[in-house]
Amino acid sequence: MNEEIRRAVSILRSSPTLSDDELLRILVQDGIDRVSAACLIRFLPMAYCRLILGASGARFSDTLRRILPDGRISSERLLSSEPLWTAATAFASVELEQGVAAADLLVLAARSAEFDAANQLLNQGSLLKNLAFGPPLLLWPAETSESEGANPV
Repeated sequence: MNEEIRRAVSILRSSPTLSDDELLRILVQDGIDRVSAACLIRFLPMAYCRLILGASGARFSDTLRRILPDGRISSERLLSSEPLWTAATAFASVELEQGVAAADLLVLAARSAEFDAANQLLNQGSLLKNLAFGPPLLLWPAETSESEGANPV
């Protein structure tokens, strides 16, 4: 799993302007299965955003909700129940500990909707320590369903 994450991080860093659909195509061509690639495109930016903003006092939900292929929205579930989330956050933490350049961390974090929302609120005068984010709502890959449990791979 770490090798897939390493490859995905490398591709996301080298292609900051590509859309999620374009990134998905590249990750799949690089040998990452479609469901894992889709989850990594969602989880890696969140993990890096939370890593960067976490020390600021901003608070993040430990749950998520999923938009399922049929359009329904799942009940909240713990992010920690998603193996790729756990692996992505661990990978990001190791990079921080190893001294990866702040710009390299930021390029991933900047893809996160939470990072964008924090930036917009900062521009309006809010303080990071006063921000509390609700559970992210993520479009979920079509190959999984609510009945298949938390593990999308």
